[in-house]
Amino acid sequence: MLNREPRVMRSELPTGLALHLAGRVRAVRRRYRKRLARCQEKFSETAVHDLRIETRRVLALLDLLDALKAGGSRNKLRKAFKQRLDAFDELRDTHVQRRLLKPLWRDFPEAIRLRKILARREARLVARLARKIKTVRQLRLNRRLKRLEKALGPRAGAAARSPDVRQATAALHAAFRHVVLLRRRASPDDTETIHRLRVAFKRFRYMSELLQPVLPWLTRDRLKRMKAYQDLAGNVQDLEVLLARLALAAQEQELPPAAADRLRDELLRQRRRAILAFLDKIDSLLEFRPGPASLPAAGDIRTLPQ
Repeated sequence: MLNREPRVMRSELPTGLALHLAGRVRAVRRRYRKRLARCQEKFSETAVHDLRIETRRVLALLDLLDALKAGGSRNKLRKAFKQRLDAFDELRDTHVQRRLLKPLWRDFPEAIRLRKILARREARLVARLARKIKTVRQLRLNRRLKRLEKALGPRAGAAARSPDVRQATAALHAAFRHVVLLRRRASPDDTETIHRLRVAFKRFRYMSELLQPVLPWLTRDRLKRMKAYQDLAGNVQDLEVLLARLALAAQEQELPPAAADRLRDELLRQRRRAILAFLDKIDSLLEFRPGPASLPAAGDIRTLPQ
């Protein structure tokens, strides 16, 4: 039996919004194809970083279509892109860890030793992933995205019109409510709660970027501030991952216990500073409530609508 592609249902979205989203699918599809080709041609840190960003944009677009209840199943498509994103997680973590260690080289010889351990690990990952990326074929996924683009397009003879933004705004409100829920659960004593908040906020930010041209209040400055907010939470997670890598190096006796303890103490101090820096800005989340008028930054998170 032939393994047929799942049928993509035509969207029931307002014509203007469907046209906008079809254009987004086309743009994301083309950018991803270019980034993949670049990574296959020259496997570098920058090329990997850019490919991961485009992969996240594809996933955010699929999330947005789900939130808008644009008909059809995208589970297989999402799974395929999520697997591609996950394949680079270890390499991305290694890049971040080496960057975090660099300022410590002068005062902590242990950081130089850990850097060498990471460099060997990076070389192994690069060799494996560079071979793997060259065998990746984009034809089937590109075809699925094209079918999705076609399904989002207007019916024959439909004229382009300004998007009805009510559904788009409602989708952002739903994503924002989830972020607020995780904000209420965030605790400085449990960095996993901060990580979950960051992941949800990142999804909200990418969805906002995709809708920016049709929602005038989503200014470039607002999106830039959203990225800065996300990065503050990301600093906590990056240090958490580096601490886990240090613990593994000590466990496998790649570093002497005393050396590992000294470096761990410094990284714990840095993590605490990163947590405090994020907590100082955590309720600036209020500024990003969907709509033309944001709530006061100094307001209490409890004043947000349930």
